[in-house]
Amino acid sequence: MGKSSKKRRVEKGQAGSHHPGSVSLNLFRASRALDALAPAFVHWFDDGSPGAAAAAVHYLKLVEPVLGRYLDRSALPDVTNLEMVPFAAAISDEIVAAADGSAAGLPDGENAAYVVDAAHAYVGFLSETGRWTGTEEQLGELLNFFDGLADGDDEPRLLDVPQVPPETAFEVYRELPLIRRALALLRWIGDGKPVTATGALRLRDVEAAAACVGVTARGASKATASPDGVPTVRSMYEVPLLAQIWAALEAAELIAIKPTKVVPFEADDFLTGDMTVQLDEYSMFVSCFLDQAVLRHDPEQPWEKSISAMQGSLLLAASTPEPPSLERVLAAPDYAPETEKTMTELLTKLAIGRLEALAELGLLTIDTHFRVPPALVGSIADTFDNPLVLAELGLDGEPDEEEM
Repeated sequence: MGKSSKKRRVEKGQAGSHHPGSVSLNLFRASRALDALAPAFVHWFDDGSPGAAAAAVHYLKLVEPVLGRYLDRSALPDVTNLEMVPFAAAISDEIVAAADGSAAGLPDGENAAYVVDAAHAYVGFLSETGRWTGTEEQLGELLNFFDGLADGDDEPRLLDVPQVPPETAFEVYRELPLIRRALALLRWIGDGKPVTATGALRLRDVEAAAACVGVTARGASKATASPDGVPTVRSMYEVPLLAQIWAALEAAELIAIKPTKVVPFEADDFLTGDMTVQLDEYSMFVSCFLDQAVLRHDPEQPWEKSISAMQGSLLLAASTPEPPSLERVLAAPDYAPETEKTMTELLTKLAIGRLEALAELGLLTIDTHFRVPPALVGSIADTFDNPLVLAELGLDGEPDEEEM
């Protein structure tokens, strides 16, 4: 995929494996070699698009453990002369490690895509800048390997993302209640706020943070009704919208959770960037939020996966020129087998309730039909229109008209 692959949302929420306490000699060698190549790689990678330089730096971080694993496998102690078989094995090992570590909270397929993109970009850099020291045959084998992976990823997509003028799209994103609440929470965090050992806000700060996202709640050691009627919670995670926006800010790398405090991280563009930069940041954040609000579910609770699948399928359908009707969705229990009607009715109500919560944040409208604003279809596609995500939700079959 090479240099153009930086368009794959690599600037924020990137995957990457971590190896705490296990820095091998070969990983150290790979790190030193990449340090020497970093300025040239960033210059080669950066085409002037927003976030490209930062994406280049992160790609090098993703390549580093791959090269460390390669040096473990190869007899050639050279990161500019790569043999295809051990390099492909190193990529595979790193993908497995990234998935096991649940890197960045991303689905395994996204972890794999980021690692492969980074490795491909690195080989492209060596080739295009004359830094490749292996044979032409070796280089050809590597490029064919990546071409084969790209062909395998060329799956048909369900959505056609409409072309919306940037000025129009920016106005839509800027006015979203979700974006306004995220901005309010970021501004409240300011230079930093204390967190507990688990990375959560202190109970005394829950009320102010919840107010930023439009929720009334107060932190207390016991979850009881307060005298003024404000509900109390024992953790910020008992305020679902606050927890989801908080997690999305972290996934989008707008905040960083330190041992004792939360601090802003690369948030300037989101807060005060120019229109083009902010539009990109807003779109990324919405995708991260949808991932948290819809796709994150407890694997111990199978019914949650069913609700995620219903939400995802309805959001995809609501992004098409023929959106689903509310009446038809509400009638879903009527089409279920008799033994499943009660459960189907319950799941349908829960799914619609969660979609109504998304509608309150401006991510769709619900009247006679479910509709996603054209400017937001790209964020829906980024989140759900992916074969791996669809397969995880059980939506990977060819959808017929009735299902959509």
